[in-house]
Amino acid sequence: MTRLVFILICALTILLFPAGLFAQEQDIENLQIGIETAGQLLADIPVTHFEDADTWSANMPLDQGVIMSMKRKGRPLEVPEIDPNDGTESAYVLGVKVAFTQRGYAQFTVRPTKPIKVPGITKAVSVWVCGRSFKHRLFLHVIDYHGNPMTLDMGLLDFVGWKKLIIAVPSTIEQYNYHNTEWRGLSISGFSIKTDPEESYGTYYVYFDELRAIADIYIEENRDEDDMQDGW
Repeated sequence: MTRLVFILICALTILLFPAGLFAQEQDIENLQIGIETAGQLLADIPVTHFEDADTWSANMPLDQGVIMSMKRKGRPLEVPEIDPNDGTESAYVLGVKVAFTQRGYAQFTVRPTKPIKVPGITKAVSVWVCGRSFKHRLFLHVIDYHGNPMTLDMGLLDFVGWKKLIIAVPSTIEQYNYHNTEWRGLSISGFSIKTDPEESYGTYYVYFDELRAIADIYIEENRDEDDMQDGW
């Protein structure tokens, strides 16, 4: 009897694990951009094309390495040369170069001049990253409705060339108060990369382009023209 129960538990684990593992990816794929339903209108919003990459800054502890960021010419070929939504030409990316001073655990951050507010309720965030097949891990930093900093794990950078990384924003991150429809959503405050201690040596390069968000902008698009403005 005990052996039978053990076998059943193993079978259920095998069946359910993939479902849990890919649930987030499936949720993202099921988002229907531009489809308006009762109380929801999803839009693909360009947060930044990184044409202003020279305004971003990169930082890391001096005892871990020396870091610099630079505006570099280039783009992923899958990204349109001109954005059909806002007409912005995609010609530059954000490049980051790290020279490690010692092997071990290290972390560095890449941030805009100030947090970038995303209109509406953010459902997912994506960014193109050019990796060099290192086992370093990328994190997205956001600020919720109450001004609290939050960190989202976007996964390993163990690939070569450009790859679009995307993550669904958990519903546990508060983005609105139903009493106030004027200010909703979250702000993106940058990225950080935690390096693998076995590969934290020599020089490391990473590039970023086309940071976008899928957001519900129903209230923003349907706000009454005569509604009063709070915050005075």
